[in-house]
Amino acid sequence: MEDVNQFVHLIETLGFPIFMSGLLIFVLYLMLRWMMNILLAKIQALWDMTVKLIDRVRSLSDSIIKLETMVRLMRDLDPDYTDMGKIDPKDRRKG
Repeated sequence: MEDVNQFVHLIETLGFPIFMSGLLIFVLYLMLRWMMNILLAKIQALWDMTVKLIDRVRSLSDSIIKLETMVRLMRDLDPDYTDMGKIDPKDRRKG
């Protein structure tokens, strides 16, 4: 019962509008913090998926270059040495 009296005394001291605006700010803070935690987890999952897709594209690009080289060798053509073992400068990761 004493806690309720302290609560009522706090409202009487501050005033009802100030108390409610403080309570609203606290609730908004909790809600934004909850949303940020959920969004950060989803953003991390999207980032991981994007990295996996980029790695898969690079792997497929390397496979295509190997296949092209094998076909050229089977047809007695010179391999295209300009594409072999090179990564496009725009495609390089920073780091």
